[in-house]
Amino acid sequence: MARPVRKWFDRSSDVNPRNMRLGMYAWLIQRISGIYLVFFLVTHIGAIAQASLGITKGLGAQAFDAFRNPFYAGGPAAPVLDLILLGIVAFHGLNGIRIVFMDLGFGIRRHKLWFWVCMIIAVVASGFVIFLGLPLMGSG
Repeated sequence: MARPVRKWFDRSSDVNPRNMRLGMYAWLIQRISGIYLVFFLVTHIGAIAQASLGITKGLGAQAFDAFRNPFYAGGPAAPVLDLILLGIVAFHGLNGIRIVFMDLGFGIRRHKLWFWVCMIIAVVASGFVIFLGLPLMGSG
C-alpha cells in the first residue's frame, strides 16, 4: 500500500515557511543563487562570443546585445546590478565553503555561528572590493 505524498506547503512540510529555519533558508538561497550564476555565466560567454566572432548586424547581433545588457542599456543602473552580482557571488562562494567544511565534519555543532561568520566575511570582502572598484566603474 502506497503512502500518501505530503504536499509541499503542508503544515508538516520542511518547505513550509513556518517550519523553515536558518539552514533551510541558506540551502534555498544557495540553490537560487547557483541557478542565477549559471544563467549569468552563459549570457556573459554569449556576449563575449559576439565580440570575438565579429557579429555586428542582424538577428544574431540583437540577441547578443540582449545577452550583454539584459536589464539595462548601460547608464546608471549598470553599477548597481554589478554590485548585486558581487553580493550574490560572495554569498554563494562563502556559503559553499562553509558547506564543504560541514561535509568534512568541521563546524557541524555550531553551523549557525559559522553561517553568520561567513556572511560577515562576505559583506566585508564585498565592501573592500566596492571601495577599490567603485571609483573605477564610473571612469569606464
